[in-house]
Amino acid sequence: MKVAIISDTHDHFWNTKKAFAQILNYGISTVIHCGDLISPFMLEELEEFPVHMHLIVGNNAGDLILLVKKCMERKKQVTLHGWHGYIELENRKIAWVHDPFLGKTLAEQGTYDLVCFGHTHRWYLEKVKNTLLLNPGELLGRKEPPGWALLTLDDMSIKRIFIS
Repeated sequence: MKVAIISDTHDHFWNTKKAFAQILNYGISTVIHCGDLISPFMLEELEEFPVHMHLIVGNNAGDLILLVKKCMERKKQVTLHGWHGYIELENRKIAWVHDPFLGKTLAEQGTYDLVCFGHTHRWYLEKVKNTLLLNPGELLGRKEPPGWALLTLDDMSIKRIFIS
């Protein structure tokens, strides 16, 4: 199984739509978003894509009340986890937060196979004890070329994918 990990979209729906098109080409149906989606209208922009997004809020939540409402309306497409997320897929434990310090702290616990974070808008990949610590970079394209991370669960390999 493959999983897409994205972060810091910051309402850049052109890059986000391009990323989701790439995600579909890889046959991915699960997306982890590490925060800063910002505006609820972004969810409407992604309705045409048959993927399930696990979303957390970041430090730029926009209209949080409307975001929660829009997520509730799209339960089959979006799961809003709040400030931190956790899922198990194929016996792999994955946690994610927006804050890099909290991400590093979670990774140091050694409880998870993968811990993801956002906020810095920069790609980062490190092995911390037995846990992979990942920032997938940004879809915004402000500090780095826009991109996302492709996770293959069977071997826990991670590949950086740039928006084309």
